[in-house]
Amino acid sequence: MRNPLPNPLPDAMPLRDALRGLRHAVRRGGETLLDVMPLDQLPPPASHLAGVVMREVGELAKGVGEVAAGLARLALGGSDAPHAMHLTAREGAEDAFAQGIYAALRLVLRRLDAPSVYVSETAARMAYVALRPDQRHGADADIAAALSLSLAEAKVMRGASAQDAAHVPGKAIEHVALFAVLLWVQSTRSEAEDEAALASATDLALALAAEADAAFCNRDSAKLAALYAEFSGHV
Repeated sequence: MRNPLPNPLPDAMPLRDALRGLRHAVRRGGETLLDVMPLDQLPPPASHLAGVVMREVGELAKGVGEVAAGLARLALGGSDAPHAMHLTAREGAEDAFAQGIYAALRLVLRRLDAPSVYVSETAARMAYVALRPDQRHGADADIAAALSLSLAEAKVMRGASAQDAAHVPGKAIEHVALFAVLLWVQSTRSEAEDEAALASATDLALALAAEADAAFCNRDSAKLAALYAEFSGHV
């Protein structure tokens, strides 16, 4: 069979997302990968590459079940440990930001009892790149608010079930998870305290779920910034 992938590969991130989409589909019992992969938002050749991978592995997912999930985990590798991220825009920072957001969201979702919600690293990168120049500098709370809304608009989380959503007040699991991660990003902590601080930020986000969700739904950047400024020091 002709190898459908270009050589060398232009971008590893869409490949990782495609494999994560496969893993998600297998765990959800075969739902379509198109529900979780933001193909329409990817530039070429990444969109073509991810599409090829999805068509190939989508058929695989129908027949191999847990074997496919195991292969995806093996291919993805890496660590889900969260790491420090910088809010102020820096040259070439989008990949590190996307990787950090992915790892932090995975941990938050596990704490929210929704570990199977799909997180798109590619969408996180696109959300970072989509910020306007005036949104990239200023107070941390203002940048965090802009990033929060950009991440939500990019649908960095997809495929949450009603059961997943029921674990948070108002069923706003995506907004609560994003609010927790951006609270955590702004907190003052050592590397050794990263995971404990993320757990604290998640608990705080749950307590503020109604206010945070309303700010996300209204796209109220000023309200989000005010919440971050008031509560990030409590993480």
